[in-house]
Amino acid sequence: MNMTKEQAITIAKQFRKDADELLQRMKGHLKELEADYVDQGQFLDFHEVGCQHVLSIRDLESCIMRQGMALKYIGAPNPYPNSKDPSNTVVEPTADGLKM
Repeated sequence: MNMTKEQAITIAKQFRKDADELLQRMKGHLKELEADYVDQGQFLDFHEVGCQHVLSIRDLESCIMRQGMALKYIGAPNPYPNSKDPSNTVVEPTADGLKM
């Protein structure tokens, strides 16, 4: 299969969106766990459960960032063209509408 640059960009962007969707679900799940179980002792070691969820969330955030780097190396246009200008005070919204 000969993948075009545009196809590679589309796939990388979809991976980012999929990872962001899972990230949002995991963040919501962690909040539910904290609200529902922290005082009830439902888990053998709630602290460890929470720590593992936080690590998973960080890895998903890393995944999204790394797909952004893949887009850069594929040759996708920079979604933050003014980001390298130190006099720029505008913080652009996340590329692709991700919530991160």
